[in-house]
Amino acid sequence: METELLDLDLDGMLAVLRPDRLKEAGERLRAGAVPPLTCGREDLRRMAELSEVLPEQMDDALAVLRDRERFYNPNAFNSARETVCNGLDLVSAACRSGVRYNIAPIIYDVEGVDVQSLSDLIRATSDDSGGLFDDYWDTDVFPRLDARRPELIGITITNRQQIVPGLRMARKLRRRGHFVVLGGTVYTKFTEQLRRLPEFFDHFADGIVAYEGDTALVELVHQLNGPRDFTKVPNYLYARNGVVHMTRTHVEDVAALPTPDFEGLPLQRYLTPEPVLPFFYGKGCYFNRCKFCDIPYINNISRKAYRVRPPEFVAEDLVRLHDRFGARHFVFTDEALAPRLLERLADALEPHRQRELRFVGYARLEPGFTPELCRKLAGMGMTKLFFGLESGTQETIDHMDKRIKIDRVPAVLKNCRDAGILFHLFSIVGFPEETEESAWGTYRFFAQNVSVINHPGNSFDIHPFGLELRTRYAEEADALGVLVPPEALNKEFVIGVGEWTNSRGLSRDRVETLLSEFHLLLRNTYHTYHASAQQLWPAFEEFAVLYADRYRGAEFRYRTSLPPPTDRRDYRLRWNPSSLVEHWNGNTVIISSRHGRAVLDRSTFELLDGVDWQSGVDILAESGGGGHQTPVTAFLTRQRIGELIEKSLLQLVPLQAGRDLQGDPS
Repeated sequence: METELLDLDLDGMLAVLRPDRLKEAGERLRAGAVPPLTCGREDLRRMAELSEVLPEQMDDALAVLRDRERFYNPNAFNSARETVCNGLDLVSAACRSGVRYNIAPIIYDVEGVDVQSLSDLIRATSDDSGGLFDDYWDTDVFPRLDARRPELIGITITNRQQIVPGLRMARKLRRRGHFVVLGGTVYTKFTEQLRRLPEFFDHFADGIVAYEGDTALVELVHQLNGPRDFTKVPNYLYARNGVVHMTRTHVEDVAALPTPDFEGLPLQRYLTPEPVLPFFYGKGCYFNRCKFCDIPYINNISRKAYRVRPPEFVAEDLVRLHDRFGARHFVFTDEALAPRLLERLADALEPHRQRELRFVGYARLEPGFTPELCRKLAGMGMTKLFFGLESGTQETIDHMDKRIKIDRVPAVLKNCRDAGILFHLFSIVGFPEETEESAWGTYRFFAQNVSVINHPGNSFDIHPFGLELRTRYAEEADALGVLVPPEALNKEFVIGVGEWTNSRGLSRDRVETLLSEFHLLLRNTYHTYHASAQQLWPAFEEFAVLYADRYRGAEFRYRTSLPPPTDRRDYRLRWNPSSLVEHWNGNTVIISSRHGRAVLDRSTFELLDGVDWQSGVDILAESGGGGHQTPVTAFLTRQRIGELIEKSLLQLVPLQAGRDLQGDPS
């Protein structure tokens, strides 16, 4: 069976970032042809101003992200990523249909469209709605598919952001006579709802493969080439004569599955200098009981919560992928990697250590991550683990049935640190019945464990709690005092409940206030590496594994705050190249980005651009101190300069022999 893989997420993004598309979008904005549907007027004005330079900047920004040297310069990396985000903001603002599309954060929203509503989805995908990628599809994708006339076209919709463009493409392809099948986790959650919605199939799909698609797709192609008896296709929903049918459920034997095949994907065009491939040890979650998580509800087709491949099979797969695609870096996509299974994999990979394979993955904060195991995993190539801390208070951890012990967590983190394994900590505030004291416990955990957490490659986040419908918390809503208005559930595809009240816990407004306080305090506590609006050491999995490999055992001198007087090394200040600089009335300069803005006099702006910073001999004197002060430097304090760095408007460049550490001229 001949198969062709197309990554239209990547290709669609690159298409709208072409200089001609950016130039056209800028012309529309500057002419006032687009109302400010998806952004404020100030953001719209900033986009219009940036549109003069973005067409010339974009090719180099994309090149930086693929460059084997500049990618690892955090200043260059962040400027390039920000330029890409500016470009996506620009084309979104110029789109007639009110689209807001970006990758940081990942978003694809359409003004006035609720992706949980079938009627909204039908309206948003109509021919006259003006999708962001339509021009690219019409000129590049559809002619190619029309010429090949494949037996079927499968479209994977894995996350919320893919719903509108994915369904829009599916609808257009069906109108062109193609047989279209949907797959992915989004609509797997709604198999029962879809059985009552034949109109979904009328508009969007000839069929939907729910759950696991390996066997289903092979059988579906066989039926399309033969009797077309779709009842023989497992895990399949399809409509016939106004009735939706669901076939038998099939659970794959993961040990029998072949090595993942990435042939045909444009690995050299992704925004990384080396390929980073996703990979799984097993399907499901071995713990499978956290009350806030919907994985147990998606992962309910098998009697075994976690189905794993034998470790020797996993090792063989990784070696084959390295040989075939040259990939040394991998992201384990398992919900949680058990310590004992990782140890078995380390043993299986021991004969292949010379390949220097590198990994990141998700895990639970379990005492099984002993010093001995962590050293073994570091030798295997594990560079970073992403842990679900969730809360810094034992009472809240017990409430969610997480079953970790908060007093043992620092030891696990220290074991990782001592072995050279980096980590990320996910945490949440605002759980059902959570008290303010419990929320402050999460802040205190980060404040009290600075010595183990404060490394440039470690990262953490604190987010507000979101109520997922298919969770134990949702099931127990009445008993927990969680109040959900009926209209929030009166939709076909309820993904998450946006409007709900925590009647016996923190209100949403109080959660937002607390998070603002925590973030301000923690920016001060973690000022060396984590104070700025952008991570210096990228936290996203595919970037983290690359940075961890490059800087393994090497010094990382980049900072998000000014160096202390004890740091005698050379640094230089420079304005972020991705920011917008505007000169007003001869002596005023406004510099702005997506993260903030500053108003300076022209002399101050020019002084800061490219000035050498020698710690202990600060040429930019504190206000009120120093004998070499000028009217300009009197305005500048360390705090004010630090604020410009935190907003990512000003960058601090470490120097070596007069050059940026990554080789670019300073």
